[in-house]
Amino acid sequence: MPNLALLALEASDGTVVLTSITLVFAMLVALCLIITLEGKLFDLKNNKPAKPKPQAPAAPAAKAAPAPTAKPAAPAAKADNGGIPGEVIAAISAAVATVMGSGAVIHGIRRVSKPAAGSRRGSWGDAGVREHTTPFM
Repeated sequence: MPNLALLALEASDGTVVLTSITLVFAMLVALCLIITLEGKLFDLKNNKPAKPKPQAPAAPAAKAAPAPTAKPAAPAAKADNGGIPGEVIAAISAAVATVMGSGAVIHGIRRVSKPAAGSRRGSWGDAGVREHTTPFM
């Protein structure tokens, strides 16, 4: 016959459990409020306009200098590799060198063809799905 004294719960056991659960949830709510308040304070600090510097009174100009004429910007040069501009290739090369180090070698840069049917997620979403659904090696 089982010992019934071990199965009996006292009233203080329930009080301890309820107090513990209440305390845990109260602390979680307090942490959420503290983190939200910190976020608001940092947003206010980042959005604060800079104090304008006092400007010295400008000396009267005796003679106005003619404004220099701006030359029109040259159009981006087209590369032989699928019509990717040189600036884009330079930006990709700089990003690869920053992430992989100066010893990285780029063998080629090409455009990825768009799928015929099209995806609702777009190319970034498809890349994320491919990355997170490939099996571990």
